[in-house]
Amino acid sequence: MKKLFIIAAVSLLTQGISAQNIDRSHKPKPGPAPVITIGDPVIYKLSNGITVLVVENHKLPKITASYNIDAGPITEGAKAGVMSLMGNMLNEGTATKTKMEFDEAVDQLGADVSLGPAGGQTSALTRYFNSAFMLMAEGIRQPSFPQTSFEKLKSQTLTGLKSNEKSAKAISARVVNALAYGKNHPNGEFTTEASINGITLDDVKAAYKQYITPSRGFLTFVGDIKPEAAKALAEKAFGDWKGTALTIPVLAKVSNPVKTEVDVVNVGNAVQSEITVTNLIDLPMSNPDYFPVLLANQILGGGSESRLFNNLREKHGFTYGAYASTGAGRFQSKFSATAAVRNEKVDSAVVEFLREINTIRTVKVAAEELQNAKNLYNGSFALGLENPARTASFASNILINNLPKDFYRTYLQKINAVTTDDILRVAKKYFNHDNTRVVIVGKTEQFTEGLKKAGFTVNQFDNYATPVAAK
Repeated sequence: MKKLFIIAAVSLLTQGISAQNIDRSHKPKPGPAPVITIGDPVIYKLSNGITVLVVENHKLPKITASYNIDAGPITEGAKAGVMSLMGNMLNEGTATKTKMEFDEAVDQLGADVSLGPAGGQTSALTRYFNSAFMLMAEGIRQPSFPQTSFEKLKSQTLTGLKSNEKSAKAISARVVNALAYGKNHPNGEFTTEASINGITLDDVKAAYKQYITPSRGFLTFVGDIKPEAAKALAEKAFGDWKGTALTIPVLAKVSNPVKTEVDVVNVGNAVQSEITVTNLIDLPMSNPDYFPVLLANQILGGGSESRLFNNLREKHGFTYGAYASTGAGRFQSKFSATAAVRNEKVDSAVVEFLREINTIRTVKVAAEELQNAKNLYNGSFALGLENPARTASFASNILINNLPKDFYRTYLQKINAVTTDDILRVAKKYFNHDNTRVVIVGKTEQFTEGLKKAGFTVNQFDNYATPVAAK
């Protein structure tokens, strides 16, 4: 009897599979974009300017809160590094607790509390959350700024700079921004040994007074908490706080090169060279181009299926991976295509980078290629909504970037409405080819002549983006 039952079950299963006529030689067609339902957080405004956002989620007995100050880009000038030092100093004790006492109080709650130059964050089980939250507030509002901690952190910063002196990756990160934006721009300035040595504890205290404030502050609660309870806690911790009023800086626009230039930095010990092809863009999130640019970047260099990856890694074996990224927001940001490439293949890699950028600017992408990029965004966006903190970040993004209230509810609709014509248009507009900047940090003796033979004019810079006379 048992044998007959098994035979019958197998027969029914086989019939079901045959009836579906599965053809495994073709990819299955993508399903429709997920229908997205996003609830709005509860929003309060404290009298001192702090915006409170509350996202309830009672699945777990845990709450996370973060306080973030929207100060915009900050120009540090000769004191470059002071904001980072100030942020680290917030973790060095308060007016009523030494660092050890503060850390022990956090540990006894089984909580996490971290503080930095833009605010702080805490996470704890519901039963201990109020205490953890008040510790975060104490760290933000009542730092002690001990001199011994300041000297320790300065020393650690200098050691870090010293350890990266010959790192092609670290040098590239510094020089690319300095050349793209200019050394006097907040996105182009960088920390040096001289700037750190010039910072005093009074400078740190002045930075704290200027930038750690309720002005333009966003306090977000996510988890097992009722909105009215979150508001009461916010009032208790921050309601009487006063501080400097912040205004978002107005930055002069920076121009891209008139003609494509190749800028190189010699790092004699480098086995690989860091290549960055970059140009500045203006792309507010409210711009209709925002969604086509996301997909164009994905097709060009968004991952292992992208054109850059398949060209520079799979086809030519120049690198372990080649990628592209595109910024967006209220201020100028960068489009960049990057890879770490063997020194002897740098000239060839640069040619291929520019070839791929030019192709996506001049030839329509295939409909299937665009659909694959859309499928990725459909799936990753829907999956990301499983994290309730995403909803809170959506709400603050809408407020900070002056976006429509339904921006994220209609996100996938806008992604899926992008056409191949849109991709061609935005690639030509935002991914420069004839007026871009190629920055290469590596062993220049192995690739400079090759670049010149390929027709490029090569400019030489030192590790701190200062021009070097050609030898």
